Amino acid sequence: MYLSKIFNLISLKSKGPEAINHTHGVFVKIKGRGVLIIGKSGIGKSEVALDLISRGHKLIADDSVSFYKNDQNAIIGEAPSLLKNLMEVRGLGIIDIKKLFGRKSVCSEEKLFLVIELKIFRKKFAYSRLEMTINSFSLFDINIPKIEIPMNQTRHISLLIETAVKNYISLKNGSNTTNHLSQKLNLQISLGH
Repeated sequence: MYLSKIFNLISLKSKGPEAINHTHGVFVKIKGRGVLIIGKSGIGKSEVALDLISRGHKLIADDSVSFYKNDQNAIIGEAPSLLKNLMEVRGLGIIDIKKLFGRKSVCSEEKLFLVIELKIFRKKFAYSRLEMTINSFSLFDINIPKIEIPMNQTRHISLLIETAVKNYISLKNGSNTTNHLSQKLNLQISLGH
């Protein structure tokens, strides 16, 4: 959050300010897709992104992400020029991901594919256990799919994010594990097993 406060007035030289939306979050490339991680300040977005980078994924932008809509009506995200390759991690300060993890750990821009919102786990809330709940996140009047992941100290959030992205790609490709299981159960019930 500190970086975005310092650089909140930065705009990209190649695009007019009216065409840019600065969003608080971390934008990473997972499985070749642009994933925006959002959540309240201090929830651990940068730490989760750092773990994803250590797992072979790429940083696009940390803290402040500049989004614009291209000619194909796709939303593209990148870091403000002064924040490129930089990440702020509480306790570590501002680090240069490219210097620490190599050039393959960063990406200059990517199309926004999915939004992951990190939320504090609440015991009394009834989370879906059978299927992934997909909501939407609006940017430039375009709805982007959003998945909420409840987090606590015992959950491996970067693994859950990576799995959510893989599962969403699978759903987009027509494979729904919950429906497949339901069909198998119905078949067994109809056969009397």
